[in-house]
Amino acid sequence: MLFALETVLPIFLLIAVGWTLAATGLLATAVGEGLAAFAATVGIPLLLFETVVYADLGTTSPWMVWLCYFPAAGCAWALGQILAGRVFGRDRKTAVIAGMGATFANIAFVGLPLLHRAFGEQGVLVATVVVSIHLPIWMTTLTLAMMRAEGGGEGSAIGAILRVIGALRRNPIIIGLACGILLRFIGYRPSGIPAQTIHTLAGVASPVALVSLGMATYGQNFRGDAAATLAVTAVKLVALPAFVAIACRIVGPDPALVGPLVMLAGVPAGINVFLAAGHYGVGLRLASGVVTATTALGAATSMLWLTWLAPH
Repeated sequence: MLFALETVLPIFLLIAVGWTLAATGLLATAVGEGLAAFAATVGIPLLLFETVVYADLGTTSPWMVWLCYFPAAGCAWALGQILAGRVFGRDRKTAVIAGMGATFANIAFVGLPLLHRAFGEQGVLVATVVVSIHLPIWMTTLTLAMMRAEGGGEGSAIGAILRVIGALRRNPIIIGLACGILLRFIGYRPSGIPAQTIHTLAGVASPVALVSLGMATYGQNFRGDAAATLAVTAVKLVALPAFVAIACRIVGPDPALVGPLVMLAGVPAGINVFLAAGHYGVGLRLASGVVTATTALGAATSMLWLTWLAPH
């Protein structure tokens, strides 16, 4: 338990620092937005680039990682969507947002630093493999689910998916991963001053991201939608990691992959859930509540999961 406490608490304390800075007015909201923009467009992409270029992949199979993670996450999406729609009576589009909230992990801002502290380079490698297709898969799923909820035709669905693909091509995280894969493929690894610069920028990505996340959660609440919010939060923080653990038991990957995969499944929901709700104009309060609640409660659940998974 002490290992879990020492590993998880510093991550969430940085989020608390960000929240405190925003709550006390020591830093303006615009500063938090700037920090988040730096982390998302420079720091995190360079961290992923560095990991892909220099990581020792060993016997790690991306297909094994994806097989253990994404079918289980799909079950969590379905469960969250069913709970919101059929149990709590939310409309079909809001239920889709709930499904995304039960699934979409904040890998870049929370997952990477948490897995690095808990499992070292192996944890970062697993997070990188998952995040390489995490955004494309869930944004495509969101698009298809929303088109179905809206009763759109096949043509409009294809057009929407093409727009998603176009947006992904401009996403800094996708670009960072693609550049890393390209350089690894051609056998070039930066060295000297360029490598030191990349490493320095990548090194500050995680703390900056965590502080900016804390600032972003200030002022958010889930009053008025507490029951649905807590149900989706439970799926994200408890059911999804359990589903991944079950998938690992069935698939039987390298034991070194199990801990990082389960821990990654249990990180808080990403801000993309709220952004998606804003884009479609539905479920804003539910999305905001899920992001806030999973972030607030994620410290406790992550410590519990890590206590169970802690390497001995």
